[in-house]
Amino acid sequence: MKKPRNTGFEKGRTAPPSGIRSQNLIHFIIPLYNKETTVVKNVTSVQNFIQSKLRDEYEILLCDDGSTDRTYECARELAAHMPHIRIVGYSKNKGRGYAIKFAAKTCTGNRAIYFDLDLPRTTPLEKILEMVRTLENHPVVIGSRFHPLSCTKRKPVRGLVGRIYLLFTKWFFPKLKLTDPDMGFKGFHRSVLQQINKISRMDGWSWDLEFLVAARQNNIPIEEIPIDWNEQHEEYSSSVHIFKDGWEELRGMTRIRRNMKKGLYVLYRDLTT
Repeated sequence: MKKPRNTGFEKGRTAPPSGIRSQNLIHFIIPLYNKETTVVKNVTSVQNFIQSKLRDEYEILLCDDGSTDRTYECARELAAHMPHIRIVGYSKNKGRGYAIKFAAKTCTGNRAIYFDLDLPRTTPLEKILEMVRTLENHPVVIGSRFHPLSCTKRKPVRGLVGRIYLLFTKWFFPKLKLTDPDMGFKGFHRSVLQQINKISRMDGWSWDLEFLVAARQNNIPIEEIPIDWNEQHEEYSSSVHIFKDGWEELRGMTRIRRNMKKGLYVLYRDLTT
């Protein structure tokens, strides 16, 4: 089945699921890029868990980041049988940050949580409930694999690269004071997410760091929660190319620091109330 070629809102339902009060909705955003082999299994795991454990109204918002395989078709088949799933997307690959920003524009509820598709294979899904609870009292919440209470099993090379990334982050942004800004598991009050996205200039992997730097610069509180993480198993797969994407992240840090010094991340509205 050929995918639509324009901006992508016709890649599925664009309104919240029927009967749900949109202001109370929690949006679970999952960016997708060439995930035809894992999207059905992992999204089904998330949907089954949330449906059985979460009392809040919710939707699972899949954003197809210009996949060239059957990711969109697989996602659409899921949405046809699961009314809490909604799909948005576009035809050209633009990066994880762009996917999150694109999806966030369609959100109507007060809270949004994004995570990578591999979350069910790396982290106990109970952490979703902890994220939801913590988000009730904090405008930005991030999961951390380096939190003192976290238990992690990482592949040696990825663990080493992760710690080098943290060293560079501390050097570039000493006032950030976060242990895992790159973790693909974050929650936001929608007002904060959408306002900072308006001043965002990063579309790839560096969007996470940029968002947190902008939040810090505007005195928006950020809460970290520990994450148990296990990538030492056969089912773990990631779209991250360590050295290529690591170079992109380093270049992103340089651009973010330059933008910060120019005052490009300053908001003039109090987003913490």
